[in-house]
Amino acid sequence: MAGLQSLRFHVNDVDAGARRLAVGRGPTLRGVGRTSSADNPTREFNSDEAAARHYLGALLGSDARPAFRGLSAPERPDAVPDLKLLDTREVPQTRTRLVRFEQTRAAIPVFGSLAVVELDANRELVSATADLAEIEGVSAVATLSPTDAVKRTTDAVGRDTGGSAEVLAPTLFFYHDEKSASWHLVYYVRRVPGFPNDYPREPAKERRGAHGLGRSPRTEHPDFDYLVDAHNGEILLYFSAAPMATAVPIPSKLQGMDEENVAHSFWGRQAGRSFEMSDPIRLVRTFDFGFGDIDVQPFPQAAISSPSANLGAAKSAAVSAHVNGTRVFDFYKSVLLRDGIDDKGMELISAVNCTYAASEAPPEWHNAVWYDNRMWYGQVKEGGGLKSYACYLDVIAHELTHGVTEYTSNLVYKDQSGALNESFSDIFGIVIRNWYRGEQDSVANWDWELGIGLGEAGGPLRDLSDPGKTKDPDHMNNYLQTQLDNGGVHTNSNIHNKAAYNVFTSRDQNGAYLFSPREAATLYYLCLTRLGRTATFSKTLQVLLDVARTYYAGDPTELAAKTAALAEAYRKVGIQ
Repeated sequence: MAGLQSLRFHVNDVDAGARRLAVGRGPTLRGVGRTSSADNPTREFNSDEAAARHYLGALLGSDARPAFRGLSAPERPDAVPDLKLLDTREVPQTRTRLVRFEQTRAAIPVFGSLAVVELDANRELVSATADLAEIEGVSAVATLSPTDAVKRTTDAVGRDTGGSAEVLAPTLFFYHDEKSASWHLVYYVRRVPGFPNDYPREPAKERRGAHGLGRSPRTEHPDFDYLVDAHNGEILLYFSAAPMATAVPIPSKLQGMDEENVAHSFWGRQAGRSFEMSDPIRLVRTFDFGFGDIDVQPFPQAAISSPSANLGAAKSAAVSAHVNGTRVFDFYKSVLLRDGIDDKGMELISAVNCTYAASEAPPEWHNAVWYDNRMWYGQVKEGGGLKSYACYLDVIAHELTHGVTEYTSNLVYKDQSGALNESFSDIFGIVIRNWYRGEQDSVANWDWELGIGLGEAGGPLRDLSDPGKTKDPDHMNNYLQTQLDNGGVHTNSNIHNKAAYNVFTSRDQNGAYLFSPREAATLYYLCLTRLGRTATFSKTLQVLLDVARTYYAGDPTELAAKTAALAEAYRKVGIQ
């Protein structure tokens, strides 16, 4: 976001200019303190937060920029008074911990700010990145009431109101407005149902062009977040709030045929004399919406059940949803070491046989969507019957990754950060589909098309290897400037998609692939967890490089080769 200045440090950065901070615990920045063992004894920290604040204080205090020096307390660098702790996260892939902070001024947070400090097991500094600001020319005392701020947003909503969510109580933030190049004190008003009056909307017949599927309640009855000037009530920005100790029951193995007439074994549980599509270990449950309208019909009380452990072919849509949902869960759990969508064991709930009359007449609904913390599956007429969208593993992985993004970086769904939101979903959609095709060791035989058969004229929705196939850009020279589709998030995402394709297919001087699928997927996942809400394409590259510097720290040769490959992959699409 404009108005924020970036600071980066990594202990393994080959750029000598970045080696400003010694790895030791003392304040050994160039020009700060003394580096001899006698004058600079090793410090002991009683918490990760204390260590992170110490390192940040030293880094910020050594930087000549006012935004950074003003945040430090030279006489006590462990304090860093204007940074509020967000959380501490374990990173099992690198055996490090991330300590995340948000900048504040007068106890008011700065929108889009983020400082991340990476520590090893001994609380030594591994890396640090910060996007912080010097805030000038704005009072920290609001003259507009929270009630008036909410009213400004509801007044801005047109006739297409809807949605069940209630507006959350607004909170104060400092926000830098790019158009006026000035700072504002704003109310952050969350989850206002309905479209703003001036929201650019495509004609109904053209709305399939963005996401590529049919309309859904997520796009037709969205919740928007607003930033409202706390002094004059002007709406400065709005964006979609979402893209678009108990005994564990013993699981039971169930069987059934999916939508492709393939037999599967999967986990459910026995409930009395019935067998239920409810996996008690993974917390994956699948429901039948009975072709009801998701805008009207209440959610079913019980998961799908059968008198027999073999469901046969009668519930093929449910089998596809349950099996594919489990595959996505297992990939995130076993490969990326993430415990569910929220990394806290969130239950994965799916509903098949859904309709949405606002989009099209039942029983068809051309969509599969992550909405209201659940997966909803429509269906399409095919061969005299109906085929569920639950059969598309890549689309399911794409949608569930929107959920992962929501609970990690929570990328603002607008412009470049919104395009990244879509791109990360595309990347993991492709990765997970190819992973379960058995292509886990090499990308040599990967299929890079997402949503095969769901695009125009039976083509794909996207093609990471060739965005031009779907008439999308593959270089920053062709970045689409538009107000439609939240700033072209489904179009411009393809530029970052192409960069990711370049990463996955990077080769060494002997022609061998540099990254295994597991490696590349892990790098992108760890990158996603470290991004700030308003991240740009360039910021993503910077974070990806820092992730790699930690991941390959044990082998300097490999580190040099792979960071060079990452930079080159992005340079090819105009991102530096």
